[in-house]
Amino acid sequence: MRIKSKMENKEDRVVGKHVFGEIYGFKELGPEELKKILLDAASIANMHVVEALVYEKPTIYGAIVLVEESHLAIHVYREYSYGMVDIYTCGEKSRPELAYDFVVEKLKPLRYTKNYADRSSL
Repeated sequence: MRIKSKMENKEDRVVGKHVFGEIYGFKELGPEELKKILLDAASIANMHVVEALVYEKPTIYGAIVLVEESHLAIHVYREYSYGMVDIYTCGEKSRPELAYDFVVEKLKPLRYTKNYADRSSL
């Protein structure tokens, strides 16, 4: 006997796309500049901005953009010229991989990683 899940209905389906990675050896920018890059990335990737904020501490700083679809974030560790980029979206129309590529293009790291995880319900 097979039990039918509610998620089997197309209207209940969640499409989750997660692109994340690390960037190494890039020119240090301030948190406001990172926020601007994320806002531009959200636009390029067909995301709808709700709020954007920055934070700065002595050893770490970053920017976070909340979008209707989920979020974009960059956290930078100054002393290592190292950062983490995290872009997650729900919905079929957003393109987080384009946002990630845009961030990398703007920061011009010496090297970077790029990971993708399908977080869809089906």
